[in-house]
Amino acid sequence: MLKPHVVVLGAGFGGTYVTKKLAKYVKKGLIDVTIVNKTNYFLFTPLLHEVATGSLSPTSVAEPLREVFSGTGVELCQGTVQSIDLGEHRVHISSSNGSRHTLPYDYLVISTGAKTNYYGISGAEKYTLPLKDLSDAVRIRTHVIDCFEEAIMCEDPVERARLLSFVVVGGGPTGVETVAELNEFIHGIIDRYYCKTHACDHDELKVTLINSGPELLQQFPATLRASVLSHLKSQGIDVRLDNAVNNVTPHTISLVGKTSGMIGGIDEETVETIQTSTIIWAAGVKPVTLDLIGANNLTGVSSSNIAGNSRLLVDEFFRLNGDERAFSLGDMAGASPMLAQVAVGQAGVVAANIIASIKQKPLKTFSYRSKGSLVSVGKWFAVGALYSRAGNPHVIKGRFAWWLWRTTYLSKFASWKKRIRIMFEWTLQLFFPRDITKLT
Repeated sequence: MLKPHVVVLGAGFGGTYVTKKLAKYVKKGLIDVTIVNKTNYFLFTPLLHEVATGSLSPTSVAEPLREVFSGTGVELCQGTVQSIDLGEHRVHISSSNGSRHTLPYDYLVISTGAKTNYYGISGAEKYTLPLKDLSDAVRIRTHVIDCFEEAIMCEDPVERARLLSFVVVGGGPTGVETVAELNEFIHGIIDRYYCKTHACDHDELKVTLINSGPELLQQFPATLRASVLSHLKSQGIDVRLDNAVNNVTPHTISLVGKTSGMIGGIDEETVETIQTSTIIWAAGVKPVTLDLIGANNLTGVSSSNIAGNSRLLVDEFFRLNGDERAFSLGDMAGASPMLAQVAVGQAGVVAANIIASIKQKPLKTFSYRSKGSLVSVGKWFAVGALYSRAGNPHVIKGRFAWWLWRTTYLSKFASWKKRIRIMFEWTLQLFFPRDITKLT
């Protein structure tokens, strides 16, 4: 008898952890598992901002999937999902050289993650730098280095000021961590390479963080939000709250803000344009769009509510509505927070429900309870809200929170080789300037 074939689409936190949970059943000979991903590695996205700012090398935050699943019997397929035929139980995939392949499945897990959300803002997708994958991080690092090299050769003061102006959009964890590390990176470049030769000066640098909401890190307690804002400002970062991006051009970003009106307290919109050559977009994500074939033939499922930009509709067992063989989790599914710890928690339930479905046993549900969140705000300073079983937050900040943040992230890597490598690079960074080698 043929073993059930489970196909997992996507090797982010959700897909990788589902596959790790299923690997023991592959070893026992109960199922076959194939994981499909557009790259051959698992990417630890929470540390991408450190690659973008010279703290870590690109390979430090990527683990080859063949190494992660070595000896488990899990099959790997590097390719991009073109379409999913839910009726015929087939996935259509294209490889990097353009060739097409069809992969049949008995059970399917959709965990293809999210992509950058530009919210339809004019010029944002074309003229900003996203931070979603490894190539994005390398591109940002190269771009920042190029800005300095161009600035020291520039005789036009307006253009020079534009080259030394850096903007980060988004007041969530990614935006805050990125702007703090970027600020340290560029001031470190000045100290080490340019200030001594009088090529550039600290006073010429301008770093701006833009957030459309009234506060940064809105999921954190108010005391921590205030601490983060105060810390960023103390580092010379210009934080713009209640400022929405209206338009982006190759050298400008236009903002629409709100101020209290003089008459009757009515808010009035104001417009400002910032001259800059660097805009890093960390303002949000949306699910990857999938082409689902045969959805209308399945009870309770329609193309309009599965495909498109909204997240997939799933039941309490993470099955696509009307399909007992297709599961989804993470950023793609339901209404849970789009966080790595949520996807990891869901992964155990999805894996268990696939095995239960094969054995025709009752399925499990998932209840999300946050363990807490940690955000680094540059060297030696971080904030955290850790939750007890009763749901009460324990607030921490400062050096201990920063140490805990690093320790927690290190523990999430599958191999000790990666953990040791990152610890080594972090240690070097404490004593030596960040690497400005151009990688592209």
